[in-house]
Amino acid sequence: MNNRRNLLLVVGAVVLIAVLVSGFVLMQPTAEDILVQTLETMETIDNAHGVVEINVDTVDKDEWATIEFWGRRGEDSPGAFRLVVLESSNEKFIEGTVVSDGENLWAYSPSEKKVYFGTIEEAKQIMADKRAEMEQFDKGEFDHPENAREAVDLLQEYFEIALSNTEFVADTAAQLLILNPIPEQMPAEYAAVGGQVNLWIDEVRNLPLAVELNGSSLGKGRITVKDLVINSDLDDGLFIFEPQEGVDIVALADLEPKSTTLADATASAEFELLTPSETPDGATLVDVLEVKGAIVQRFTLPDGGSFSIAQGLTEGTAKPSEESQTVEVRGVTGSLFVAEDGSKVSLTWIDGDLFYMVGGDITSDQALMIAESLQ
Repeated sequence: MNNRRNLLLVVGAVVLIAVLVSGFVLMQPTAEDILVQTLETMETIDNAHGVVEINVDTVDKDEWATIEFWGRRGEDSPGAFRLVVLESSNEKFIEGTVVSDGENLWAYSPSEKKVYFGTIEEAKQIMADKRAEMEQFDKGEFDHPENAREAVDLLQEYFEIALSNTEFVADTAAQLLILNPIPEQMPAEYAAVGGQVNLWIDEVRNLPLAVELNGSSLGKGRITVKDLVINSDLDDGLFIFEPQEGVDIVALADLEPKSTTLADATASAEFELLTPSETPDGATLVDVLEVKGAIVQRFTLPDGGSFSIAQGLTEGTAKPSEESQTVEVRGVTGSLFVAEDGSKVSLTWIDGDLFYMVGGDITSDQALMIAESLQ
């Protein structure tokens, strides 16, 4: 009898433990719940001050920077912010500062001793022009989510989201979420480069502490929050930039590509402008652009293709792409990149303090021919 009673007690204890464990498991938030909580928490942030570390390792560059930031949510504007580069692998970025009061923007380059000034809309346009290839994504096809849950549901259409283990980020316990892209759902351009997204969320505050992209053919990158204070008092003066004496003010509007003539470009350039004496059959010069001091000559081809020749003062030597090949051009070493289907070519080289580029819908032989004929 005692043995039977003991057995029942043991079985009962096991069942009770199982029920408690099951209840505990059911109480644990899922990866989707954590993301929803994070988005809802971020909606409560009126302002923030912190320090982030950015690391980028791609086929073209391997750089890092530590940035201090201040930000304030705007009611009728994009919001105000201030960014200051504290440290960087590239010395010319150190003490670089970007400030916005929500309508205007200042960008200070200490290496150039220049402040670029303009409106937020002008800055957006410049960024859009530099990322023209992103325009092929039809943003209109996406419905704007009404709340955090809808935003996460939309994200799940493109990523499989999994909850991993707890790790420490800047001495803070964080839950690791892994976002794996669903290839058949992703735009072809993203699916081609791939990459897994890792996201670390503060277990206590439900705030993102780090985000990382790895496994991409373009390389990897990570942003880590080293320090973060939210909803504290921020001085209005943080969001106004006062240039120092001796600093040049450059209007953002002046950075937009400007169409000119070959004669005017030759007269205004700070270097000897070279033009090709040999081009593919039927090539026609259709435009000459001045872009931040560089001169770009644009040609069209009879089959509807085009190519460009760019020349300007160099700001440093770029790390060659792993997919490019080394070639000799005009007595120096150049880098030749050919698209996988052979439809596009980019030939670049540096000679002294000048950089050159020949690229477009041409063959590698044609690119080298054009380069060698420059005079």
